[in-house]
Amino acid sequence: MPNDYEAHFHEAASGYLVLETDGTILDVNRKLLSWTGHTHEHLLGGSILDLLPVGDRVLFASHAVPQLAVAGCFNEMAVELMAEDGSRIPVLLSGVRTPGAGDDGDAGPDRISVFHASERTRYERDLVEALRKAEAADKARAAAEAEVRKNQKALEEKDAILQENLAASRKSQALLETILNAADVGLLVLDAHGEKVLANTHLMSTWGQIMGDTEVFDRGRILFGPDRVTPVPALERPVRRAVAGESFSDEVVWFGPGSGNQLALNISARPIRTDEELTGTVIAFTDVTRLVHAVTAQEEFVASVSHELRTPLTSILGYLDLALDEEGLPEHVGAALKVALRNAERLLGLVSDLLSVASGNTKMERRPVNLAEVVRAGIVSVAPKARSNLVELQPDLPESLTADVDPHRLAQVVDNLLSNAVKYSPGGGIVSVRLWQDAGNVLLEVADTGIGMSQAEQEQVFTKFFRSRGAVASAVPGVGLGLVITKNIVEAHGGTLTFTSAPGRGTTFTVSLPQP
Repeated sequence: MPNDYEAHFHEAASGYLVLETDGTILDVNRKLLSWTGHTHEHLLGGSILDLLPVGDRVLFASHAVPQLAVAGCFNEMAVELMAEDGSRIPVLLSGVRTPGAGDDGDAGPDRISVFHASERTRYERDLVEALRKAEAADKARAAAEAEVRKNQKALEEKDAILQENLAASRKSQALLETILNAADVGLLVLDAHGEKVLANTHLMSTWGQIMGDTEVFDRGRILFGPDRVTPVPALERPVRRAVAGESFSDEVVWFGPGSGNQLALNISARPIRTDEELTGTVIAFTDVTRLVHAVTAQEEFVASVSHELRTPLTSILGYLDLALDEEGLPEHVGAALKVALRNAERLLGLVSDLLSVASGNTKMERRPVNLAEVVRAGIVSVAPKARSNLVELQPDLPESLTADVDPHRLAQVVDNLLSNAVKYSPGGGIVSVRLWQDAGNVLLEVADTGIGMSQAEQEQVFTKFFRSRGAVASAVPGVGLGLVITKNIVEAHGGTLTFTSAPGRGTTFTVSLPQP
């Protein structure tokens, strides 16, 4: 009989556990061992709780143990068993406690039946998933019906709004055409393919010869560069660039087949984008022929007057030098002659600046020079003016830094930058001067803590004769040519002149000169 029980116990289709009332495993059949991969020796003496994950341990302790104690059994508790390889096996547990035997009435062992529940778990999971899908579908149907009702109402509202918008659109169209036609510049709107969409009456009446055929700007024989004779290359023509999505401003070209009838056109373009996609472009044309001619005439006049003034001024300076060399001059006469000499020299410097700016030519005589000495000389020269303005000079210069430059022209650059820094720091401040070499470039930085410039003023800082509002209000002397000349000299060396500035916080100019 014991052998029959043993065979039945181990060959049963379900798993079996025999436990002490405290959960200690007394025996386990081979079916359960085959499911979990544990050995008989490993499980004997251990606790059933060791076979359960944390959550199921709590469930077993709070449900199965009380049921066994009170009712002597429990049915179909769904838990998972921990296999030897760490995987989890879904099972159903049912248990029965052997009634007490003997005088002490102690309960006998608990017999736990273990049923593999993978199929049931899969069925339950599929059922839950199906229920969720059905619920989601029902919600989607209800939402769709609500959306249909909402859309129907929205369509009715939109139809009413559309009628209002049509009337407003006609009014806006009339307003837009009025505004465009009132503009004193030619406006051309092209689509993404370069086809004309809109053009105002100013463009049509003033430049009727170019309307209806925007490709006219792609004909090199009638579109020329600033020199009025070099055709603009095909890829650089304004309309071609605008249709490609490029944005540009204030580009001047000459339009027309003959120099006598050419128009100087200032052209700007802005792309039209919808959802980041290029859908067209707006091009503005301004006739600046008279302005260009006026600027040219002004420069020719300045050059002519400067040249004519230079000769008598040179003669005046010569005679003043001769007069000052005479012995026995009364002290007041000598002082007056020196004042006249200083002002004549200043006037000659101004005339030279005007002539240099008007000519646009900056002749360079480059040679190896200790640029540190040139900068030191400039600092010495500006020192008296700095002391009178209560400005502290802070040089940071190497002992020697050799560069291939025109020493006289670079001295002019240093003098202009230092003079401006001191002039525009009235009533005290600090002017720092740095000179260093980095990655094949020689760099000179002049920074002040003076009045600084607004953004609008910074955009015009290299314009001839421009002076900032702060300089004018502070009565700082100058004519607005120093930075223009400085920029021309630096660029003639192949370098760049850049700056940063902020109102009330000062300005920093940086000269970068490439070295072979």
